[in-house]
Amino acid sequence: MQLLNPATTAPTLQAAFSQGAQDYIQALSARLLADPICRTMPDLLALGFWFRRQKLTALVQKYHAMPYQFKPLGRVYHNTPANVDSLFMYPALLSLLCGNSNLLRLSSRAGQSAQVLLTHINALAEQYPEQNAALQFVLAPHNDTDLARHLTQMDGRVLWGSDAAIITQRQQPVPAHCRDLIFSHKMSLTLLDANAVCEAPAAEFQAMTELFSRDHLTYAQQACASAKVVVWLGQTDDIRQAQQRFWPTLIQRSMQQALLTDSDAYQALAGAQQLLLRSENYQDWQTGQLQRLRITDLDTDMLQLHPGCGLFLELPLQSLNALTPMLNNCHQTLSHWGIDSKLLSDWYPTVLRGADRLVPLGQSLQFNEVWDGVDLVVQLSRISNTQSSHG
Repeated sequence: MQLLNPATTAPTLQAAFSQGAQDYIQALSARLLADPICRTMPDLLALGFWFRRQKLTALVQKYHAMPYQFKPLGRVYHNTPANVDSLFMYPALLSLLCGNSNLLRLSSRAGQSAQVLLTHINALAEQYPEQNAALQFVLAPHNDTDLARHLTQMDGRVLWGSDAAIITQRQQPVPAHCRDLIFSHKMSLTLLDANAVCEAPAAEFQAMTELFSRDHLTYAQQACASAKVVVWLGQTDDIRQAQQRFWPTLIQRSMQQALLTDSDAYQALAGAQQLLLRSENYQDWQTGQLQRLRITDLDTDMLQLHPGCGLFLELPLQSLNALTPMLNNCHQTLSHWGIDSKLLSDWYPTVLRGADRLVPLGQSLQFNEVWDGVDLVVQLSRISNTQSSHG
């Protein structure tokens, strides 16, 4: 097990929302926002912006206003995902804010963003020795004996990965009281009103395609919140006209911005072929810079075989209610554009499974302390009710 940011002091628990933790997070945020290299890395820029001082202050005030006493959960292990380098840092910094001591296992596939992030973390080690010791990064295989020894002392785990990887990790010995936060394989969708796409003025339409591209092609659909399914809401003729307007513009934008690589294109092509061979649910294959398949249902095949990489599944619906029974726990984010707000507000409370996040198009990749239906600050803390009763 290789330690990536050596500590000069032993890790200790701190009071929840301590000033030291806030100062450290602020310092890291400021470094990320000021680094010219980070400006070329959307994930690090978003991370620094999310933890800026104004946001962090409001976040702490939110939990201080709750009728609870927050205390650290204890020692927390984070198994980080490989699909978006810095996603794991949001719960990791929130865990630090909660006063926990954290051990983060980086993926062997971690890319440049993770390396830049570690450079800034190491730069803060001397100024913030307690926080550095409470946020330790390691490289280690899953079966590493030192890692296994640490796991037997954990009070919580934050586990990211495929369903198979999560099942394997949950078999590792941990204390009986260890609390697990699971972020397994997810699929997201975007909901577009066909008539609104057809009638949008040119400037509004161009802005919409930019938002779509930002949400769903920034990481070649590898982010769990990036949609792999486009749900078209409207009548058949309107949907056809909307598609004829939308896809050529999006394809042109993706080519101009070089959002997809040759490897992405190959994977999208192979994925489309696999789905076509697997089930009659997949029809009307549209090839090109972006691959498209029409579907009539959300099935399990797409969960296993959809590679992202510029492959979009199109689900035409005349009613939002038709979508409800298709949703399940693997469906994470539902972004939307052009949908009547009252229709959404009436429909969303009826969705009892899936679609844990409902966000406007352009906000799919924006993190929130409530993620996948879980309040991370609450779950990474021990809380007690501070209200007293009189009688």
